Amino acid sequence: MKISFCTTCMNRLHHLVNTLPSNLQVASSINSEIVLLDYGSTDGLAEWVWNSWGQLQSFVQSGRFRFIRTDEPKYFWAAHAKNVTHRAATGDILCNLDADNYLVPGYPEFLYNSFSEDRKIIVPSSPKDPDGNNGTCGKIAVTKESFYSVNGYDESQDQGWGWDDTNFQFRARMHNNLRIVPCSICFNKVISHSNDERVANYRNKNIIETEDMSVANLKLIDEQKRYVANVGKDWGQANLVENFSY
Repeated sequence: MKISFCTTCMNRLHHLVNTLPSNLQVASSINSEIVLLDYGSTDGLAEWVWNSWGQLQSFVQSGRFRFIRTDEPKYFWAAHAKNVTHRAATGDILCNLDADNYLVPGYPEFLYNSFSEDRKIIVPSSPKDPDGNNGTCGKIAVTKESFYSVNGYDESQDQGWGWDDTNFQFRARMHNNLRIVPCSICFNKVISHSNDERVANYRNKNIIETEDMSVANLKLIDEQKRYVANVGKDWGQANLVENFSY
């Protein structure tokens, strides 16, 4: 069994320089890969990866790190970015891992053991880490089959921040009758930052407005039992370059 940790990043290089080296080391404890998507960054992310390529070679050659990028996006669109990254992943288990999140030692083994015992599960994370920092609820793990069964994240949420992870978790759980396996808060660790930074790359930066839109959308999904998203759409698509190979 292979686990793919899927990381999307738009202009968060200052977070990634801290999390990625650590995450690569921690993920190496199991059969895994980290797939990093540069989603139209303009802060030098691709240049940093290129300049770090020597240090990353052992991970690239072993298949534990893949770097994909697209120059198309002008704004961050979380659901689309996550779908692109998850669709590029090759693992049996897909786990979203935001660029400001650290993999805590023991978490990869926890996922491996949990899914080895039962594939009909979903492993969400609580929204805070032990220090009280927000930003860890995006760390959600499911089987590849469960992810594709609901067409991934809901790309109708294209305006701004809010609940794309809750939306996906709910639909995947309900559509597949998945058992929730709680993730201990001790496996959460995130770089604390402001809401202004959280919404900086979105089209709509009004966090209250976009969250309200997302909550209303989720209520409608619940009422209509509309668990499969992106119906009739070519979801999770982008023109990609992988590992600087054109």
